[in-house]
Amino acid sequence: MHFRYLIKELYYRKRRTLTATLGLSIGIALLIIINALSMAYREAARMPLKEIGADITVQRNGDVPEELTGPVFACSAVTIRKQEVDKIRNLKGIQGFGQALLLWVFDPDRFSIVLGINPGDSTGPGVLRNHITEGRFLEKGRSEALVETAFARQFKISAGDMVSVSDKEYPVVGIVDASRTTKIAVASIYLPLREAQKIAAASKQVQKVSPFDPEDVNILFIKADQGATRDVAVAIKHILGKKSNVSTPDSFLKLLGNLFALSDKFSLAASLIAIIIAVLIVFKTMAGNVAERAKEIGVLKTVGWRNRNVVLQLFGESVLQCLVGGVLGLLIALVASFGLGFMEVSIPIPWEMSPTPHFLPGGGDPIFKTLQLPVQIPWKLASFAVLLSIFIGGITGGFLSRHISRIKPSEVLRYE
Repeated sequence: MHFRYLIKELYYRKRRTLTATLGLSIGIALLIIINALSMAYREAARMPLKEIGADITVQRNGDVPEELTGPVFACSAVTIRKQEVDKIRNLKGIQGFGQALLLWVFDPDRFSIVLGINPGDSTGPGVLRNHITEGRFLEKGRSEALVETAFARQFKISAGDMVSVSDKEYPVVGIVDASRTTKIAVASIYLPLREAQKIAAASKQVQKVSPFDPEDVNILFIKADQGATRDVAVAIKHILGKKSNVSTPDSFLKLLGNLFALSDKFSLAASLIAIIIAVLIVFKTMAGNVAERAKEIGVLKTVGWRNRNVVLQLFGESVLQCLVGGVLGLLIALVASFGLGFMEVSIPIPWEMSPTPHFLPGGGDPIFKTLQLPVQIPWKLASFAVLLSIFIGGITGGFLSRHISRIKPSEVLRYE
């Protein structure tokens, strides 16, 4: 292969070179952008759970409380038995595990959403330790409370004060800004799990709706192996039965509806169409280029070039211009992904995961997690796109060059 001749040939026929290069670059850019968008929506759907260190949340649907007095269960979060919790905890593929107890407490002077948590859990509301604005986080084994910022402001509560929950006083050790996390982990008052379990077990309204023992809970937060999330979710449904509500990133993807369907279900088809069009442009352009060079090939073979030399030369030209097209397409995709990264996407939070009763002001409003679309181009996708460009150049150049290399010099030079 004569590299200097190769470069001069591509430069001399710059119009055709640019057509093939730009056509392929646009196809490669579309391939990368479409797949990057699909991955970005999947990553965005993981964010509501990722913010609380989980991949799966588990609840069980039940009946509506008969009376809204004292501590009650939300109808979307009733008892999960300790035996069931133990079975789930031992499932294969689980890396992290957290449990909580959600209560609506209708005291005579105010309503509060109470969440009992294990302070030591790294999965679930335990991540709120990073959002303390005053005081400190809950400590294991202590009978104390943590109050959410908005609730504290409304009732003028500060760290060091006492807060009443179901006729029992708890010292407030800290104020937490739960608005920085997903609405899944938001409550007015956070108590140690053991304290919340005692309140639930002693509540007549809780026991009427869903019998509860002091070691039971009603919400689980699970971190699973990336490839095992779906299997774990299926196993949990099998353990808890039909009324279980198991939320995974796929649950949020479904709520995105048509927006995600356009970028995911048709990403493969759209990618194939973009590449086919790019290949056709490259093939047509190079076919015209090769046809114009029949006389040139005849001369080269007359002065001693073999078929193998001709094939290698044309093959090299095709691969080089397609490599340039692939790199240019990657650069276009990088610029486009930077721009798309400023887009915002609103991830709907399922109503059953909202802790706020629908009958309170704003309780029935749809809840969304709004974030910038995390568009990134993984190195594997970038490498695949560039290698695909080289492959297209090799296939196209190899096919056309083998065809034209078979011409006989006497045929093209007969009338010269």
